[in-house]
Amino acid sequence: MASTTGHFTMPTPPSRALRLCAAALAAALSGCSAAPLRLVAPTHAPHLSGNWRLDAAHSEPIDAAVTLLQAQLHTRMLKALRAMKRAQGRAQTPPPPHPGRAHEQDGSSAPLRSGERTVREPGVEVSAPMFGAAWVRELIGHVPVGSILGLALSPGEFSLTSAAGVQQCSLGIPTVIAFGPHDTANQSCGWRGHAFIIELQPLLGPKLSEQFAIAPGGELVMTLHLSGQGVDVSLVRRYRRTTHGPPQTLLPTSD
Repeated sequence: MASTTGHFTMPTPPSRALRLCAAALAAALSGCSAAPLRLVAPTHAPHLSGNWRLDAAHSEPIDAAVTLLQAQLHTRMLKALRAMKRAQGRAQTPPPPHPGRAHEQDGSSAPLRSGERTVREPGVEVSAPMFGAAWVRELIGHVPVGSILGLALSPGEFSLTSAAGVQQCSLGIPTVIAFGPHDTANQSCGWRGHAFIIELQPLLGPKLSEQFAIAPGGELVMTLHLSGQGVDVSLVRRYRRTTHGPPQTLLPTSD
């Protein structure tokens, strides 16, 4: 799905009770995250196909997930910077004088090699947070645009239609798709328990999963989960079945 851009005002972080409730719901619907995706629908599989209208009052706001993600990225950056400073401190500490060679003034070759080995790995960690902006964009970009969501699910194909366009996934056929401006992701989809899952694993950065399940009350629950690389953020959106027509896709302009 094409990413969307916009300006978000960061509200105060959601209450602890709301975060725990959303996490518990996601865990209950997803089951064991290590279970492989299945291509065959389970017995009494939920009926996901159709048009759905957003229940905004019972959906988690996008801004709250973005705020939490930015906080986790900030914490990750601070840890990486501290690791780099510790490594630089070790690299700059001169080695003890070699027995019998204390009179030599130039013993820099050994410390230099040791410093290179020490500094190189933390340098990789420090460069990783620069991808954080792309992760935020991808999380936002996979939230369906507009109030109407259309789902179509056949034994071999899944499609999601919103005002932003159409997202498709073929069961059993992993594909490579664009993920952010400079990265790609391996996309796969299938069933895990009674939930339909789309997983996107980029070459760099955390994994993004999209989960679709039917709650006991009959509403569609879509859970976006960004995990790995020091990130763990979930966004839960609820939809109710509607007789409204399919979502109108926004056509690109020439601007």
